[in-house]
Amino acid sequence: MAGDAVEACMDAYYRAFREADIERMMDLWADRPDIVCIHPGSPRAHRGTAEVMESWLLVFSRELNIGIEPRIVGRFETDDSLGMVIEEAITRPGDVAPTGTILISQTWRRVDGGWRLAFHHASHGRRADPSPEGMLVAGGGSQTRH
Repeated sequence: MAGDAVEACMDAYYRAFREADIERMMDLWADRPDIVCIHPGSPRAHRGTAEVMESWLLVFSRELNIGIEPRIVGRFETDDSLGMVIEEAITRPGDVAPTGTILISQTWRRVDGGWRLAFHHASHGRRADPSPEGMLVAGGGSQTRH
């Protein structure tokens, strides 16, 4: 059952995201003043249903012509909550392989027998795996670039 809930939540989230369907996306969220959503590069946290909806409308207004391959890298589940850490491999038009990563943590709460998002935090991860040679500064011994 645990895996079923996680998979169902992920499927519903990515369907709403890929279709840029604001109604479907907002149906996933708990209708509470304490929900929080943070998007990659966002200057602030969006709190409450109205702000969260506005933030998704902005995301969906942009061209979302990207490939997304999500992979769960961590999870927990209790009777009334579940959490996931997701790593998304991002492929943009013209790329032959993923060139970016988005890191996401989500917390879902059981509400009226169904699962609803309470927290969503997404941030940029690495762009591409650096080569071992690219990790060292030329002539700099063992100093790494950061």
